This record gives sequence, C-alpha cells and structure tokens, in this order.
Amino acid sequence: MAGGAFTPTARQAEMLRFVHGYQLAHGVSPSYVEIAAALSVASKSNVHRLMTGCEERGLIQRLGGHQRAIRLLVDVAVPRAPDGAPLYFVPAGALPGASVSRHCHAADIDRKGERDHA
Repeated sequence: MAGGAFTPTARQAEMLRFVHGYQLAHGVSPSYVEIAAALSVASKSNVHRLMTGCEERGLIQRLGGHQRAIRLLVDVAVPRAPDGAPLYFVPAGALPGASVSRHCHAADIDRKGERDHA
C-alpha cells in the first residue's frame, strides 16, 4: 500500500481489483451498475458504501460530478489470463484454478454491466 493508505477490507480489495482490471481492459472506470453486477451486490448504494469506505481509507479518489472517475491511490495486483488480458474479478483468498474462483474477462460483462451467462 502506498503512502498513508490503510489496508482495505476483503470486500474493498475485491472491488479495487475489479476497478483496476476494468480500467486496464476498457480504458475507463466501471460504472456502479457494472461494479454491483461483478461483485454480486444488491444495489448501487452498496457500491457507494464500499467506495466511500475506500475513499475514507485513502485508497481511491473520486472526482465529483464526473461519471466513471475513480482514481486508485494504491497499487492493486490484477491477475492476467494466458492471452495477457486482465482477469479483473478474483475473490480475495481464491487461488487461480480453484473451483470457488470466478474470473471476469473483458468479454464477460457487456456495456450494461450484466454478466454473460452463456
């Protein structure tokens, strides 16, 4: 962790990993709807709560009045697929290849934040 930032909770770490991997894959930050879909949270208000917690801990900075404006203030490791694409959601504690591990590839989430279940 950089500077005076605090350690994220496990759920915050999952969100940070998703945000960073999404930024690597798409060049922009994900929307709250996309974050909610990836983390399987019930609502955007839960994402807002996670974001606020990360901001209070000095892990991110949000630019008010701008959509998809999340700046990470800490280094976040994002695993990569064999083709080099970022796998931007791996639950904290899950090992690559473990049966409980869910990996999102850029093609797994459409632009509305819905998972492709095909």
